[in-house]
Amino acid sequence: MDSVRWRDRATASSFKQEGKNGESNGEFVNGHAGVPSDRNPDITRDPLSDVVSPGQGGSVLYMQTGMWSHGRNRALESGAVEPRPEHIAALTENARAMARQTYRDKFDPSRNAHDALHEAEFQRLLAHRTDAEQAERHAGANLRDAENKQAATHKAGPKPHAHPLSIVAFTVAITITVAPTLHDLVVINDDLLAWFVATLSSALVGFMVTWAILEGRRSTWEWVGVAAGVILGVGLCAVRLSATSDGGDKGTAVGLTIVEIATIFFIELVARALRRNDSEWFPRYAAEMQAVAECDAAWADLSRRQAKVKELHDAIAAKIDMIENRHNRNIRLQELEAVAIKAVLDGYNSGIAENIGRLQSVRVAAWRRTS
Repeated sequence: MDSVRWRDRATASSFKQEGKNGESNGEFVNGHAGVPSDRNPDITRDPLSDVVSPGQGGSVLYMQTGMWSHGRNRALESGAVEPRPEHIAALTENARAMARQTYRDKFDPSRNAHDALHEAEFQRLLAHRTDAEQAERHAGANLRDAENKQAATHKAGPKPHAHPLSIVAFTVAITITVAPTLHDLVVINDDLLAWFVATLSSALVGFMVTWAILEGRRSTWEWVGVAAGVILGVGLCAVRLSATSDGGDKGTAVGLTIVEIATIFFIELVARALRRNDSEWFPRYAAEMQAVAECDAAWADLSRRQAKVKELHDAIAAKIDMIENRHNRNIRLQELEAVAIKAVLDGYNSGIAENIGRLQSVRVAAWRRTS
């Protein structure tokens, strides 16, 4: 039988190669014209692939399909074309062993200590799930309240700040009044360079004073910037007066000083408006941020509650699946053995039928080549 099986496999292999390399009158050499790959006789498909649904399981069904595949594989690997007693005996004993492995006692907490532990754990999970679901409902209510509160809270909007153009305007105004004084103090032969240095220095002084008043509006000493600006103007006035001799120049020096001090007070006027806006903006901003934080905390709490409920659901479902599996496997051992033996012999006979079909196909192909 082994020599016959080897010869049949060699013939089938050579026939397969010829089928790949050439065709005769639109037909393969085995007489099957245009056979798709999934219907190719050389490719064996599992007969249960379209019968057993992957979504329907169970230990008994797995035992049946597994034993059927085991019997079929045994027949295919041996190349048998008729049942062999030694194969049937081995498969039968294997089926009985699998049936004994599949069998389980009925779930009975009153008689089995392990089942009593499972039952106690199941009841504990049920109690925890009840509490977790109630906590989840409370967390959902808290989230709705937090969202309603956040929706009702007035939006603070952007933070008040001085317009950049106003800062530029104040800086330019101070620069115009300070630059001539610094130009007279700069000792540079090149007049154009002297004006450049004086203008740049004046711009820095003007920006410093403007920034100190506008940005220092939230400090405790709100008038420090104004006082510094006024003192700076008085000091520049003293410098101007010391550098002048006639009455016209002194009038110009006093006028520039008055313009500088007026600009300082005008900057303070803008800073006062900003301080008033700050006093109204900060409470609204704090209330808005508190509402957002409460809403985020409510979301996080609800997510934790939902995760806990899902975890308990999965644990309870696992317990139910275990009890159902025990129930389905609690079949009389003799019946389980009969089911397993029938499945393995059906698979064995199916494999034998496939071997016979292949052998007949090879013989027909060989006859067609010789004829």
